[in-house]
Amino acid sequence: MWFAYIDESKEQNSVFIYSALILRGERWPTVFSAVRDFRRRLRKDYGIFLSQELHAWKFASGKGQIADRPLSKSQRAAIFREVLVFVAGCGKFRLFASINSNELYAFERLVNRINRTAEAHGEHVLLFCDEGQEVEFTRRIRRMRIHNPIPSNRGGWQESDTPTRNIPVTRIVEDPIFKDSKDSYFIQLVDFCSYALLRMERPIPSRSILGYDDMFKLLEHRAFN
Repeated sequence: MWFAYIDESKEQNSVFIYSALILRGERWPTVFSAVRDFRRRLRKDYGIFLSQELHAWKFASGKGQIADRPLSKSQRAAIFREVLVFVAGCGKFRLFASINSNELYAFERLVNRINRTAEAHGEHVLLFCDEGQEVEFTRRIRRMRIHNPIPSNRGGWQESDTPTRNIPVTRIVEDPIFKDSKDSYFIQLVDFCSYALLRMERPIPSRSILGYDDMFKLLEHRAFN
């Protein structure tokens, strides 16, 4: 079974990016150990508290006392890049991403991509989401198991010549599990991935000057877009 950790980044309610980090459930203890060791290294090298939530936009903005010493925005940018290098290079994750101007449609597209890939690999998936959309996301997943119209990218489905086809989600097990991001290193990692993609898709000068606009390229070979 796969575990999928999901979080989002958005820009003034005009674009929504949902991302998921996928890992094999049976490897969770090993992967968690690797992530914890990485956080310990951040503590040793930069004084970042192990118990401190790393929230991507606050981290990049220079907000919050996250360490036992001041960290400049340029230092934070270097650490941000280091986090993405870890995600890309540790060999533990696959990254999925979805971008849309409609928040819930972006979430549904992400779920459909995860479901389609899991089906191709003969896997099932348990979703772990950041808190905040418990009722809506649970309702969406339950509905998608029964009614999930998928538009054809060729103007119509060959079997029926209709613009959409009902393809129920069959590989997502149970309702999503919701976790406070401050209690999940994995959700914090995927938050960094989402923010990096947001800054590539919607660059802003104050972040681009620090290199945030091209950081997602570190992850592209791990991503299913």
